[in-house]
Amino acid sequence: MTYIPPERDDALDQTRQLEFTPPPMPTTGDGGPVDPFAGQGPEAAAPAEPAATRDRVLFQFIWEAILLLLTLNALFMVYRDEDALFGDEFGTLVDALDPHALYLTPVLLAALAIGLSLRLGAVNLAVPAVAITVGWIAGPVDANLWVHAGFVAAAAVVAALVYVLLVAVFRVPPWFAGLALAAAFMASAQALERLSESRVADSVAMWDPPNGVYVFAGAAVLAVAGGLIGLVPGVRDGFSAVKRMADGGERGAGAVFLLLGGTVLSMLLAAGAGFLMFAYTLAPTTEPTSLGFGPYGFGSAGVDLQLLAFVAALLGGTSLWGRRGGVLGTVLAVLAVWAGMVLWNHDMTAAGEASWQDDYAPLIDVGILFVAVFVSFALDRLGQPKDAVDPDEGVYTQEMRPFEPTSNGPEGTGLFEPTLPDANAHQR
Repeated sequence: MTYIPPERDDALDQTRQLEFTPPPMPTTGDGGPVDPFAGQGPEAAAPAEPAATRDRVLFQFIWEAILLLLTLNALFMVYRDEDALFGDEFGTLVDALDPHALYLTPVLLAALAIGLSLRLGAVNLAVPAVAITVGWIAGPVDANLWVHAGFVAAAAVVAALVYVLLVAVFRVPPWFAGLALAAAFMASAQALERLSESRVADSVAMWDPPNGVYVFAGAAVLAVAGGLIGLVPGVRDGFSAVKRMADGGERGAGAVFLLLGGTVLSMLLAAGAGFLMFAYTLAPTTEPTSLGFGPYGFGSAGVDLQLLAFVAALLGGTSLWGRRGGVLGTVLAVLAVWAGMVLWNHDMTAAGEASWQDDYAPLIDVGILFVAVFVSFALDRLGQPKDAVDPDEGVYTQEMRPFEPTSNGPEGTGLFEPTLPDANAHQR
């Protein structure tokens, strides 16, 4: 007997492929997948903001401790050779401290001025030119030195305003703006000399030199106070904002005013250095004297004020890249450099002009500058905060969030309630 299957009824055919587009699978609020077998879980919490990172100033303090030991060692070497260094000229080291400290104060003020502009992230190369023009090139504009000091301060403020205008408004690179101002100061020397001759009828009565130790101590207190203010995180953040603006970034009102205030203070410090050199006749000398160090020396014994200011600021821990700096480092660096120059100039004078000390002295000065650059680089990298670990963007890293469907399952999702019996179980 042969079995003949019944004819297929297309209306009752359940084997055909259904044609439909499944809806998207539901997700949780944070974009994660749904677990249909778990109950409703808590909503995902918003990710917390990372804590603000701060500079690591510990390395700066460690370097200042090392620099303190080096400075004390250099000062001890000066003390050990005081008879050879100061015996014929001053008698003892105590007698020599007064004039040497007075001669060293303008160097410290110039280093503070260039260091402040470095921390702002807008280095002002006009700082040494202001000090040299006021101190040695331009004549006084009034016979009264206090009136002349007022003119000098006003000129420094005007120069600072021009600098900020060039950097913040016209977006001129800071180094070029400072170079242009330096050229302007040098070019105005002859005109200032004519103005001095027309206003000053009689000779100017110079002030009697004060106790140089007190003057240097006052400048050192100013340096320490500025360094302590620079440790405040908000002030450092402001320095970073100024640097971003100077590099062509966003120009905010706070950054502009901080640049203005810092530049005015920097120019006033430079003008103060020049005024001290003028008022107390602190000028270079050709005589073989222990006071002929740094900018006061001639030939191989002389060191340019700009080079000396950069060396002191960088050795003190000021960063070439802005923001970071020390507290007592610049003062210690100035003292250490002074001791080294006094010792070296004495040996160079004793050896004579044809000695190797005389030939290699400029190269040694440049070598010390490179050492200062390395110190600034190392402290800047060590002082940077640790990089915060940012979460991967676009990658789901949280655990699977549960999802509780409705009584009959979400409509159109194909999900089912696992606790209900299978509706087709009786057909199997």
